[in-house]
Amino acid sequence: MEYLLFCGLTTLVFALLLLFGPAFLGAVGAALNKVLFTVNGWTLKYRLVIGIVLLLIGAWIMSVGLQYPDPYITAAWMITVAFGLLFLVMPGWLTWLSSVSNILLLSTDELVLGARRLVGVLMLVVSFYILYGLFYVIK
Repeated sequence: MEYLLFCGLTTLVFALLLLFGPAFLGAVGAALNKVLFTVNGWTLKYRLVIGIVLLLIGAWIMSVGLQYPDPYITAAWMITVAFGLLFLVMPGWLTWLSSVSNILLLSTDELVLGARRLVGVLMLVVSFYILYGLFYVIK
């Protein structure tokens, strides 16, 4: 039951922030959107070691997948082996994948702050529903 109280209060706080403190949320979003570190240079510097480790992990996952056939295990070892081979054989593709994945397609900050009143009211209703359900169950 504590998780319901936590969810309800957290939703209530963020709903009130969206409704009455959009400048504060914008400042928090700007502070949290800063890049702390990049892994591109580090991974390419140690690409041989990372590639070998990924191939070993992929082989181990494949051996587990042969004992317990599951599509998720099969997908995991295939992705691990593919990235291991990319690190070993084609590091240029990794750089290209990194540059493609760094493109911002949709800014959720601007989307939510643009519809902040609607999202805030919806979150307020949800928080009241969660808290009402919690107190109804406790009673």
